[in-house]
Amino acid sequence: MPKTLRARQPLDEKEERLARKLALSFFALLIVIVALVLLAVLVQPQHTRVTSSLLPGQQIWKNNVSSFLFGTNDTQEWIANNVETSPAIQQALKGAHFTLMRTFFFAKSLADGRPTSDAEIDQRLKAIENSGMTCLGVLEPILNPTFVKHVVSYVANRCDIYEFGNEPDNNGLSMQQYIQDWNSLIPQLRQINPNAKFIGPVVADYTQVRPFLTGVKASGVLPDAISFHWYPCGENDSRSDCLAKVDTFAQVTSQVKEWVRDILGRDLPVGITEWNYDADNPPALYGDDPAFIAQFTTSALHFMMQAGLDFANQFDAASGAGMGKLDMFDVRTNRPKPQYDAIRSLIDQYRPGGSS
Repeated sequence: MPKTLRARQPLDEKEERLARKLALSFFALLIVIVALVLLAVLVQPQHTRVTSSLLPGQQIWKNNVSSFLFGTNDTQEWIANNVETSPAIQQALKGAHFTLMRTFFFAKSLADGRPTSDAEIDQRLKAIENSGMTCLGVLEPILNPTFVKHVVSYVANRCDIYEFGNEPDNNGLSMQQYIQDWNSLIPQLRQINPNAKFIGPVVADYTQVRPFLTGVKASGVLPDAISFHWYPCGENDSRSDCLAKVDTFAQVTSQVKEWVRDILGRDLPVGITEWNYDADNPPALYGDDPAFIAQFTTSALHFMMQAGLDFANQFDAASGAGMGKLDMFDVRTNRPKPQYDAIRSLIDQYRPGGSS
């Protein structure tokens, strides 16, 4: 080997070691950069959500927002042109991507006392299907177990989510009696439709959720989800008073979720299956103000998201409820009202593939 090459060999080894060190340093730096980028993506602000499972048809949208927050109600039809009879209203709901239709299976019409026929049950289900939504059925007459079992059997897999009753605390039924009926009927209904999810206690007073949880924990007949109703404003509230109460949507959601964890030792989906600004009939006139209802609606849904609510149903779509003032549509023209526009805007914001 020539002397010149032998003399340079130690230098080449040093250069090689230095090159290896530089390469290792580069790869280490690259790994750190990649890790930081991934961490930045993962720690983006997310809305609180801790649930054991999703309900049938439920999805998680952008920012951890539940798709089922964007639901509505089909209640007793007080007018001939309504969400069940108007293709225009159904198409507007579908076009906006509303998700969860809460529909009432009454044993008898509240309007004229006629017994509910299977054709009327079909009409309710068809309205949901035409609207591109998932069914949340209300088994309203819990003191009529024959009818309730007929509905679950007849409907079969066209509806796999049910609430047991509707505001028992506003209809003369004690929580003790409600729990007894729950313990008796829910196991039978689960045998009829093993895929169905059953929700309780569907109360007007959210504090009644706590004794319900205590009762079902004792019996072992646990719900698949929890629901209650929330209308924060009343006849004595001014417009500004009402807007000041909109954050209570987060407060009541957080409280109910805490009760579920403390009493059952686990998380369950929690929903507000009737919500709006005022439950009075008729509600306060400031609800007709487009600026008010848009601000109230947008803020209410943001507070629900903040608290990690799993499902929610605005009351109501188009049934003439609250003398028509709570309807999302003008049933004389089939045109959407500002509350619909506010919810649609949020759907566009959070739905994957939406406009923003």
